[in-house]
Amino acid sequence: MRVNILCWSSFGHSVDSHGGNVTKKGKWMFFAAVTAIGLALDVFTKQLVIRNLQYGRPVDLIGEYVQFLFVYNKGAVFGFNPQRFIPGIPVHILFAVFTAIAITILLVYYRRVPTEDRVSRWGVTLIMPGALGNLSDRILHPADGVVDFIRVGISERLYWPIFNFADIYVTVGVALLLYSFYLEEKRRGQEEKEGKDGSSSDEPESSASQHPDKST
Repeated sequence: MRVNILCWSSFGHSVDSHGGNVTKKGKWMFFAAVTAIGLALDVFTKQLVIRNLQYGRPVDLIGEYVQFLFVYNKGAVFGFNPQRFIPGIPVHILFAVFTAIAITILLVYYRRVPTEDRVSRWGVTLIMPGALGNLSDRILHPADGVVDFIRVGISERLYWPIFNFADIYVTVGVALLLYSFYLEEKRRGQEEKEGKDGSSSDEPESSASQHPDKST
């Protein structure tokens, strides 16, 4: 009995008394662990690319459809570059400031995410290492930009913009958040529908009580 009490006390900060729902501390431990692992993987793969791949020379993985191609990207996710629209703008400073603001917003939003909302928790958590990974590139080598090295295409000339693991994290995280918003709207719509159905079913009873049978 005493062993069981000690076990529950050690895990009580991460799991509630029913053993199912993650507590606030457990939620932040999850956030920190996924962020650290994701960031480490992103930094590690970029260092491997810098040390082992020749810049600008593609290496086929699955023919010409999937390749490793080491390039520097001064733009944002999937090569978006604001200098195409505003020439001369300091891109590395702009994205560094934007990323810092985005990280702050993510932390505030994650704090408000219910512990039982796993989809939103995964969405926000995956975006964080993606943002930090690309931000670290802009800080470490601002003159070059972000290291990208994955190229996917369906022909010799038709390719998706070159990306990295950080871009994958951000894309999947945003997709999960959008899916979470969809589920929330669907849930609210179902509750409103059930509320309307319940109120309509109560109307005949209320009208009957207002007009009792006078035959007696």
